[in-house]
Amino acid sequence: MRVESVKYEPLAKVYRLASKNAKVFRTHRYCCLGPGDDVVVKRNGVAYVRCQNGYAQILPIYTARDDLYIGQKKISIVVKEIETEEELIGYHQLEEYHYRGKVLHGRRVPLIIRSNDPLLPTVLGYIELATAFIMNKPRAILLDDTFRDDTGKVSWTNWKKETVRQYTNLVVRIARTVVSPEFRGLGLARILVKHASRFARNHWHVGKLKPLFLEITADMLRYVPFVESAGMHYIGDTEGNLSRVNEDMSYILKNLSRVKNGEILKEETAGIVDLQVSYATKLNEIEHKHGISRERLLRLLLRSPERLSDDHWALLHRILRLPKPTFLMGLTPSAERFVQKRIKKLGLPSRYPTQRPAKCTPALESPIEVKGCTLELSASLVRTRATRKIQQAFGVDRDMLTTRLFSDLDFTIQPGDIVLICGPSGAGKTSLLSLLKQRLVDPDSSPQWTAGSITVPARAIVSTLCTLTSSRPLINSLGRCSFERALFALNVSGLAEAHLYVKRFRELSNGQRYRAMVAKLIASEANVWIADEFCATLDPVTANIVSRNLRRCAKELGVTVIVAAANWVDFVYELRPDVTVHLRSPWDCRVFSWGELQRAMERSLYLRGPSINESGAHQEKR
Repeated sequence: MRVESVKYEPLAKVYRLASKNAKVFRTHRYCCLGPGDDVVVKRNGVAYVRCQNGYAQILPIYTARDDLYIGQKKISIVVKEIETEEELIGYHQLEEYHYRGKVLHGRRVPLIIRSNDPLLPTVLGYIELATAFIMNKPRAILLDDTFRDDTGKVSWTNWKKETVRQYTNLVVRIARTVVSPEFRGLGLARILVKHASRFARNHWHVGKLKPLFLEITADMLRYVPFVESAGMHYIGDTEGNLSRVNEDMSYILKNLSRVKNGEILKEETAGIVDLQVSYATKLNEIEHKHGISRERLLRLLLRSPERLSDDHWALLHRILRLPKPTFLMGLTPSAERFVQKRIKKLGLPSRYPTQRPAKCTPALESPIEVKGCTLELSASLVRTRATRKIQQAFGVDRDMLTTRLFSDLDFTIQPGDIVLICGPSGAGKTSLLSLLKQRLVDPDSSPQWTAGSITVPARAIVSTLCTLTSSRPLINSLGRCSFERALFALNVSGLAEAHLYVKRFRELSNGQRYRAMVAKLIASEANVWIADEFCATLDPVTANIVSRNLRRCAKELGVTVIVAAANWVDFVYELRPDVTVHLRSPWDCRVFSWGELQRAMERSLYLRGPSINESGAHQEKR
């Protein structure tokens, strides 16, 4: 039955089908179905759209279970199409937070990640599929060869004008990938891309075509090409619109009313015309609101973006599109074989040459050796009438004001190790961390009140976790490093929202500030990172994300990391320290490898918590 019309409701679409009884058909709000589509409805409620190259399922909706791991905790999640009001609200909240009301053009379908944990947000993230733009140079080059799909119903010998017009809808585009800010860094974006490819393969359709290729084009992929881990391949950079924006805008502005009325540039299925018209509309608004003549605006569009003044950049930057990396994958075996064959023939890199920070500073040349180290701290006795009474009543003398924090401590830190110094408050974690830092910064120093030796390598460069004092935008506050290095550090630290890059440190939340401090460590060219009270102010989820990303970057860059923490159990499975120095008391200091620490934690009744009887009450020893 053919779809004749569609009516939109808050949570649904209602379709009128061409039949003797004027049958009505209902789907969810973002169903990939429109007028002219041919629907096949089975008796069991399963519904398909008949396409030129197969059938695309529209009911039941896409729903797939997956797992999210935070430390040792496994959280069950569901990736699905939106069907409830709660899901729609969660999706719109994330959309508004991240995009501030910016609208996508063309047909679109969001998939959300839903959690049923009552203490977590309903929607943890979403990915949005949309119609592909007609023009994409890397795609055009890649597809410009003989192709025949598995069904034998789609084929071409070259990707020229007629083929583009006929088959652009064989490509579906990832338009947006959004993860809730507190869950960035846990791999949710990769999970979303994986399910987007599965959804596109069986559920997406436009213009009576099921897609054969999944595509994404985005600036952020220069710094975090997360789609590669989901099977997508880099195929080149787009041209942007700088070479033709003046000409396009000039034509559309002259004919704006005719374009809006659909008299010219009419395009039914792809969003590029809508996008161009929106750019021209913005220019038209700028012309009237700011009193800048059309001729002046069009001349400004001929300039390089770097040459625009701050004021002109602020007005025009939403219209200018710079070249962006494009990634693509085949959704069927034949399409994927074709993509891989073309990548090899065109000599494209097997992985995207991402702007990741290079190892600017060599790793430590030799281990840090701590042998027989003992630390004592002394306090002076201040004479007052009250302290004399204390001395008289409790027998306090000067000797009692000397405290031994630890004694005969032995451990070795190899270059590139991650070290955790832990133990209760007052056990000496900060003091030991300060000793190590002092020796690394000044190998000839001789700290007082110590016995034993701390041997350190030469040419150690130390960076310490600390508050950012700069009042400049965050992207400019990470020290003397390149733009690419700063952006990479912010992204992997979990500060991947574009609006945060331009905020100042004092304008961030406490959790965001801590991530910014971690970003400064990562952006530094130090080969030793030191952090006291590591993750002390963070919730368990954020602590795990920070620990995971810190470890990954440190191992990638060959950096030695030494952190101290009192509350370390929540994040230790993500940090996975190579060496753990556990300071329990002056006479009880233990050193564990990661494997030894895991076994100790598994045997520890303290870490497992109190036993619980069948009624759920705590058992008490009597």
